[in-house]
Amino acid sequence: MSKLSQSTGKQARDGKRGATGRDFDALRQRRMRAAAMFDRGRRQADVASALGVSAQTVSKWYRAWSVGGREALAGAGRAGRMRKLSVLSLPRSRRS
Repeated sequence: MSKLSQSTGKQARDGKRGATGRDFDALRQRRMRAAAMFDRGRRQADVASALGVSAQTVSKWYRAWSVGGREALAGAGRAGRMRKLSVLSLPRSRRS
């Protein structure tokens, strides 16, 4: 096995990738760094390179920032699916 595939497998096992290993505060900080770079007039390609994210992600951030400013990048919303049932329609034993 190559070193690249070994390191990729290790990252997946360590929880550094995927939904279970998300650090929402770190993700928010990265979006705020992007907003600061946009404020300074940095190009989207430079932001993507500096933050290690895709051009598509930066493009999405830029559109949100240009319409709503830093506040538009503050929260990415909830992770995962929305509930199909409201909390009140769950059985009492499952409410938390």
